[in-house]
Amino acid sequence: MAAMLTLFAVQTGEGWPQVLQNSMAATYEDSGPIPHFRIEMSIFYIVYFIVFPFFFVNIFVALIIITFQEQGEAELQDGEIDKNQKSCIDFAIQAKPLERYMPKDRLSMKYKIWRIVVSTPFEYFIMALIVTNTVLLMMKSRSHLSVYPRYNCDSSVCENLRHADEGDDLADHDKQPEDYQKTLRYMNVSFTALFSVECILKIIAFGGRNFFQDPWNTFDFITVLGSIVDALAVEIGGNFLNVGFLRLFRAARLIKLLRQGYTIRILLWTFVQSFKALPYVCLLIAMLFFIYAIIGMQVFGNVLLDPGSSITRHNNFRSFFQGLMLLFRQVA
Repeated sequence: MAAMLTLFAVQTGEGWPQVLQNSMAATYEDSGPIPHFRIEMSIFYIVYFIVFPFFFVNIFVALIIITFQEQGEAELQDGEIDKNQKSCIDFAIQAKPLERYMPKDRLSMKYKIWRIVVSTPFEYFIMALIVTNTVLLMMKSRSHLSVYPRYNCDSSVCENLRHADEGDDLADHDKQPEDYQKTLRYMNVSFTALFSVECILKIIAFGGRNFFQDPWNTFDFITVLGSIVDALAVEIGGNFLNVGFLRLFRAARLIKLLRQGYTIRILLWTFVQSFKALPYVCLLIAMLFFIYAIIGMQVFGNVLLDPGSSITRHNNFRSFFQGLMLLFRQVA
């Protein structure tokens, strides 16, 4: 019985690291614990934590969704069409014509630019730039450290803090030559310029109105603006902006890779389609929370609170809201 309760506590995720530490410290009967005496016990807990909470719980959720879909298919059995035919009809009703802008004058410079920006080699070139730019972000440079706010006081405490920060920065980059830092800075500016040229070419090719009608183009435009501000802030060296936040715009370019490749688009489409059944699953979970919160109030509502134990003013069933919070903590 004690073993079953221990496994139940572990699969809920509440305090399982302490249970793991106690199991690894267990020695022999009538002997005291020794830290890390049985390190092999960690394998048992890790395997159990992966198999049961992750695998079986996900299977349970999948079974709920599959059962819901089967019930929907059962309603079609008495009809004249099957599920696939109904899906085809729904797709035909909801389908919208795919519009693609193309300049009328094929002899104009605008048409030539359009041919370039919609070509497959150009897309692969941009993808290579995105991947290379991501690798560049992994190469930390000290050039951006000067733009962070520093301490503005004359006391000895602030002076010590200032020297400590500078010492940490130098310790992280004391082996980086000056040419290496300049190379990273120049490469950042070069990538920003290339992505800016891409954005300008697309605006010229599609026109301002058609360009911003595509959400991906709007996203590209925002990331380019953020990257330009990031590069300017690093070059100017002012303390009016948080460069760490602006660097997120460069990292956000990885999202553009989601629209490249047929397989990735299929996975993304499947992920989006799975949200159709999500409201019903959430409604079922909310009903279970409501029922068990009411039962908990009736059964455990009068349990005495003890600050020295786990039953505190934060963990109890004294009220409906506290019961919901406790149930949410258990499943989380």
